[in-house]
Amino acid sequence: MKKRTGRVLCAATLMGMLAGSVIPVCAAENGDSLDPVTLHFIFYGDKKSATDEVWDAIADYTRDTLNCDYEIQFIAGSDYKDKLTVMAATGDVWDMNFDSNWTGITQMMAKDAYLNLDELLPEYAPDLYAKYEETGVLASAKNKGHIVCLPWTQTMNNRPFFQWRGDLGEKAGIEVDKDNFGTWEDIDKLVYQMHEAYPDRYVISKSQMISGGWAEVDADMGLYINLSDPECKITPAEEIPDYVTAMEYAEKWQKDGIIWKDVLNDQTDRNALLNEGKIITRWGTHEFAHSKKNWVEDGAYWDFVEVYKDDLYANRSPLANAMAISATSENPERTLMFLNQLETDQKLYDMVQYGIEGETYVLNGERAEYPEGMDGTNSNYMGWGGQWALWKPQYMRPTGGYTDNFWEEEAEYAASSDKNLYSPLEGFSFDATDVKTEVAQRNQIFGDAQKLLEVGLAGDTDTALEKIKTDSEGAGFKSVLDEYQRQIDEFLAAKDK
Repeated sequence: MKKRTGRVLCAATLMGMLAGSVIPVCAAENGDSLDPVTLHFIFYGDKKSATDEVWDAIADYTRDTLNCDYEIQFIAGSDYKDKLTVMAATGDVWDMNFDSNWTGITQMMAKDAYLNLDELLPEYAPDLYAKYEETGVLASAKNKGHIVCLPWTQTMNNRPFFQWRGDLGEKAGIEVDKDNFGTWEDIDKLVYQMHEAYPDRYVISKSQMISGGWAEVDADMGLYINLSDPECKITPAEEIPDYVTAMEYAEKWQKDGIIWKDVLNDQTDRNALLNEGKIITRWGTHEFAHSKKNWVEDGAYWDFVEVYKDDLYANRSPLANAMAISATSENPERTLMFLNQLETDQKLYDMVQYGIEGETYVLNGERAEYPEGMDGTNSNYMGWGGQWALWKPQYMRPTGGYTDNFWEEEAEYAASSDKNLYSPLEGFSFDATDVKTEVAQRNQIFGDAQKLLEVGLAGDTDTALEKIKTDSEGAGFKSVLDEYQRQIDEFLAAKDK
């Protein structure tokens, strides 16, 4: 039988709070009474060469507080959502994983793949729970009224920026009037200029909806609300003119070679292609426009502009990056204790994020940098995928990509305009219990079509969009929309009370 010391942990933390400070002493006092376990964590992307060595060191460091070893698994980004969903459906056992509103967290929630943490979170991770209460993100962490995930606590905005290789634009004599740039027509003109100047490079990998006012509610089904609509009417992507426009540009760009023809078969990491200068324009946000890149080419840099700057845009959801404890976890208490220590321990945070000093990173003052001979393309640990959900604003160090005060400036940008706002549905989660089959069918219909549409390989755009409509109608999609709207109406009514 496993020994569990959660109530001692909570009581000791409470005594520390009453004494005027919150300290992780409670775990340290009781770690030696815990049976040894191995925690199995799953992250997004590719596993770097020093990962196991780093997490062995983390195990040694937390031996007295957590008494656990770590099994760290990575799933490639292109396979992440599908593989995780299959693992949940087949009853695979793991403790914690990365998830997000762009990797299918709503599907995992709908399948009850994540553990109810209502009682466990405040008991075994009291400091993390307090942070969530302070930042107001607990509502977003809930599904069917229960806490089922562990969101990040960064504040950012989703307003789109368009980026292009400024050095290559200069070299080709391409002039951009940035004060009067920011529409589809402007972007279209620029990508053709870049393609003409650099026909041997990839111009862009896809199109996307950029005109503002719309907030994504369900990425898997392609559902949005208009941020100007107080009733939050749920609207499928194929019925939104801005979405139709974006997909029409994708078709045009594919025909003219702006998007390369084998883009879906090419499994090369897009970030690697960007870093190597093989993709020369991209969609971005304030974060990506202002972060630094470790370029292969000397003198390379991104230039950028905001697009449709007068439109409303939603701040990034707390579910943009999150961790979740699997419903099959055998060690949810110990996993939460790990997360709580991460919330209170700078050294543990440094180890998790950056690794082993001198081997996977070096400190230059307060800045965490790659060791000599390493960068983002060959790092043995730094920059690993899925780390975003474990970012802690109080401990984050400046890096080569994110300079001093970067995250404070991100938060300031999100709060800088009344055009940047939180979605009125922040904290809403859809209960698909009564329409599971219809939701699964819509996910399949829209997901398959979207992959082709955004790269211009769906054929005639109007025909492809009409097929989404007819196929969805035949799959009972109206019942999903009706149920979605009913739950939204109830959510908004409860907020108004």
